[in-house]
Order: sequence, then C-alpha cells, then structure tokens
Amino acid sequence: MDKGTIGGIALAAVGIVAGLLLEGGRVSQILQPTAAMIVFGGTVGAVLVQFPLHQFLAAARALGGIFVEPTQDPDELIAELVGYARRARKRGIISLDSELSQIGEPFLKKSLMLAVDGTPAIELRKLMELELEFQWEADEKIPQVFEAAGGFSPTIGIIGAVLGLIQVMQHLQNIDEVGKGIAVAFVATI
Repeated sequence: MDKGTIGGIALAAVGIVAGLLLEGGRVSQILQPTAAMIVFGGTVGAVLVQFPLHQFLAAARALGGIFVEPTQDPDELIAELVGYARRARKRGIISLDSELSQIGEPFLKKSLMLAVDGTPAIELRKLMELELEFQWEADEKIPQVFEAAGGFSPTIGIIGAVLGLIQVMQHLQNIDEVGKGIAVAFVATI
C-alpha cells in the first residue's frame, strides 16, 4: 500500500467523521469498543486461520513500516559499501571480519561474512541472488495477508451486526440494552 492510498483512506475517514458531525452526531457514537473487538478480533482470527503466524507478524511489521521513514539513508549505505571495498582492497578481505558485528543490514552482513570466509565470487553471487529471491517471495506474501483481511472484514462486520441484533432481541424489555445492541449492530457493519 503506497502513501497515496493511505492518504486517500485517511481523507475518506475524515469525510465520514465530518459528515457525522454535520448531522449533529458525535464521534463517540461510532467508537464502539464491542464492535471493534468483534470486527478486528474476528478479522485477525480469520487471517490467522489462513496464514501462518510468522507471515501474519511479517505483515504487521510491514504495516508499521508504512508510517515510518527508512532509518538508513541510501547515500550513507553507498558510502559504507565504498569504505568496505577500499579497506578490503588495501588490507585484504579478512580485515573486515572485525567489523561484521557492527553491521545492522542483514543482507550486507551475510554477504560480507561469506566473502570473509573465502566464498568464491561466483558462488557468493549465486547465494546472494538466492537470498534476494527468497526475500522477494516472502515480501510477495505480505499483501496477501491484507487482501485476505479486506475480504474477511465485511463478513465479520455483518456477523457483528447480527450479534448486536441478537442482543437487541434478548433485551427488548430494557430500552438501555436495546440501544447498546443497535449501536453495536450498526457500528460493526460500518
């Protein structure tokens, strides 16, 4: 999901809230914790049935990455790579062994560890290409988690509406409970 899509979603949410407020409503009317528990909890549960936990957690981490700027500047990474190349040329590739523990970027660290261990260049290239391919395949699965959640959430919202209406039917004699049940029903649908 790119930042334009996120901006569009945020703008739509603002429009919905503004419309509610213009009609004399209150934001608290759509902030029903029970409805949120039903929809979000049910959606997460349905997604966890379809995907392994490690894939779900990778998607959650990726979601957090959408809202945070990358911490490493690409120019700094290039300068770091050039520095390693210069040191390796002047002092030999083994001289980089002492710096491996300080490298935070996993792909770079693995590449340099293999190079320091004496892996031939052709084999090193093949190994790192396989690593990139593996990472690409793992990254391709992340959107599938969100697509599944988008497919499940409307159904779970309808289930929340039905549960709210069941609550209403069980408490028709108590008007306060009827109001809560209808609120859960309509908010879960939204």
